[in-house]
Formats: sequence, C-alpha cells, structure tokens
Amino acid sequence: MVDNGGFTLNAIPATTYGIALVYAPGQPMLPETRDRVAEIPGKAGSYWFGSDAGVRTFSLPCRFETTDPAALDVLIRAFARILTDVFGKSRALLLSFDDSPTLSYMVRYAGQIPFDRAWVGCSEFTLNLVSDDPFAYEAEDSTSATITTSGGSFTVASSGNISTPAKVCITNNGTVPVTGFTITIEYPLEV
Repeated sequence: MVDNGGFTLNAIPATTYGIALVYAPGQPMLPETRDRVAEIPGKAGSYWFGSDAGVRTFSLPCRFETTDPAALDVLIRAFARILTDVFGKSRALLLSFDDSPTLSYMVRYAGQIPFDRAWVGCSEFTLNLVSDDPFAYEAEDSTSATITTSGGSFTVASSGNISTPAKVCITNNGTVPVTGFTITIEYPLEV
C-alpha cells in the first residue's frame, strides 16, 4: 500500500481510529472567495467591490483499515464520537496533516458521510470538514536579540503570508535610559 500521508484531529492520529487516507487529499491552495459585485443595467459584466476569504473545505478520501464487520462497527462509532458532541452537534476540531504537522486548521464536520457496506471490507468514505476560519495557524515563534551598543539593530521576519500582529518587549538591563529607538513594521509588496 502506498503511504498517502495522514492527518490528525485534536492531535490524535487518524490511524488511532483505524483510518487511512485512500489517496493524498487535494488540499485547496486558497479558500473560496466571497466576491462583492453589482450588476449594472446596460453595462457588460459586473462591477467588483472587492473580495474576502470565505470558508476552506477539505474532502478527505478515507477508509477504515479492517475487514472484520464487528471491529468496523466499533471503529465507526468511536470516530463518530470525535466528530460530534453528545447532542449530535459538530465539534470544533484541530486538523493537521502529516506532510505539514506544524500547521493546523480549526475545522468542523459538515454535510454527511456516505458509507456503503456493499460487501465486507468495503469501508471507504469521504470525510468532509469545513474551516470557517480559512487560514492555517502555526505555533508562536519568538526571536530574542541583545543589543549592547548604540545604533545596533536586528530584523525579525515572518514566514506567513497573512498580516500578523507582533509583540515587542524591550528590557533595559543597564543604568542609562534607552532613548531614541525606532520600531519599523514593513509589509513588502510582491508584484
């Protein structure tokens, strides 16, 4: 069998529930957009007012790795408990993929999971998850530098592609007050 990677939900590997990806999922490069447009009578096309990121959907082609019907029933029930709470409502889950384990999405189960038991061993299904916040998140990264001379500087760069607030802490370990310092936040424009 080919290793198509895997995924975790709330830091629990899918393999814990006997689930494997049938093939590597086509993760969307970008979320869908919510376009604001107006159609103007007598004008071809439409007028675009801008767009915002919409939800990001994941369709994960999965299968349970068992051919024992009784074991399959146990796995299905155990996995269903992860997706919904005791009232049958979708839970918020942290999704990450084995090929990029430091990135995670907050997702919820959406739609339905068609599951055909045409024969023993037929255990493939598509897990549909929706991320209402369409961006991937990574653990906080911190940078520390010590400047001991006047005119010293250092640069901090983010590897992300979304504007992220920075927290800057300045500590003066000396006896002379720190004056005249400048903090510059730049967002380079790539064309």
